[in-house]
Amino acid sequence: MPGSIIKRLLSNSAVLFGVIFPLLASAAPEPDTYGEMDSAKFEAAAKTTYSLQKFSDKYRATLEVSSDDDVFRPGIIKVYDQKSGAVLIQVQSDEMVLDTNPKTDEVKANVHELPYGEQSVLIYEDFNFDGIKDLALMDGQNSCYHGPSFQVFIGNKDGFTHSDSFTDLAQNYCGMFGVDNKTRQLSVMTKDGCCLHEMATYSIRNGEPYEETHTVIDQTSPSGLIEESHSQNKNGKMVEINRTIWEDDEQRKILLAFKLAPSGKKIVLFTPATSDSVYYAAVDGKSEVSLVYPESDVEQFDYDSAGHVLSFVRGDTTYRILGDSRGAPNSMQVVIRGKVTELKLLPEPAQGSLDDVAAALKAVAQ
Repeated sequence: MPGSIIKRLLSNSAVLFGVIFPLLASAAPEPDTYGEMDSAKFEAAAKTTYSLQKFSDKYRATLEVSSDDDVFRPGIIKVYDQKSGAVLIQVQSDEMVLDTNPKTDEVKANVHELPYGEQSVLIYEDFNFDGIKDLALMDGQNSCYHGPSFQVFIGNKDGFTHSDSFTDLAQNYCGMFGVDNKTRQLSVMTKDGCCLHEMATYSIRNGEPYEETHTVIDQTSPSGLIEESHSQNKNGKMVEINRTIWEDDEQRKILLAFKLAPSGKKIVLFTPATSDSVYYAAVDGKSEVSLVYPESDVEQFDYDSAGHVLSFVRGDTTYRILGDSRGAPNSMQVVIRGKVTELKLLPEPAQGSLDDVAAALKAVAQ
């Protein structure tokens, strides 16, 4: 074949390759984008791009954020394949955080303090305990109390796959979930104000989170006592146990306290920190409360000042605390359908007196 023909063929091939290659490159699929952002506003803003501290030999990541100095600012996290340079994942948000290493000016990765501590925009860790590290990328401040939230991607030999179930755990509680490699469990927590906390633990079954325990600690009752609801997964069914717990509280006022013999069960009459109402609690040696009174407006104490007897009724049972002329408790009676059971007290001084209880009841009634 003449050389001129070969040259023309090579030249034409080069031109054809030059046309096709850009078309192929432009036809490469765009990565899925997660999160919400005012894209037009972000595109018009001045932006700065930061590398994330090296977290993997196979992947790298950047954080492009607006150049203002707000704590929360619009930004996009991109995760790249180190070898090909292709963008694998893209997460955007109007509320990214920028926490850089002062020595390298790189954005910190893998900072993971729970539940209210610092959490970086990228966490690279094995969440499902399969030996392959996974990714959590911050998508804003959507968790409790405007805390950080994350999109979670499960790692595999080919890259990452977005997980709705793991993402739910990183959205609906307080920040990123905890990972316990010893127990091979995940943990989450959320709260409502000072006095209502909710916690749960998850194992991994068939690669998915599986709830094992669920606990609610509620201190919003009128008595101020802690009400705990603990559920545990038993053969696929959550079995619930409820209990009321006594904890010492400096703001709680003790009106009368004594112990029954021989059990040592503590009987306490008190006013909570939040009101002047009078409450009764029977507390065992493990600080568990077996009886709280009253639990409704219908239930009321009765005090016989002449006989120095405090009594109350629940159902078919009447409870009585008997005292002497100085208001010191002598004994207690439990009356069920006319049958009286006498309860003795341990021979130790009582705290407070029936007189204190009577005065508090009188003050509430006025």
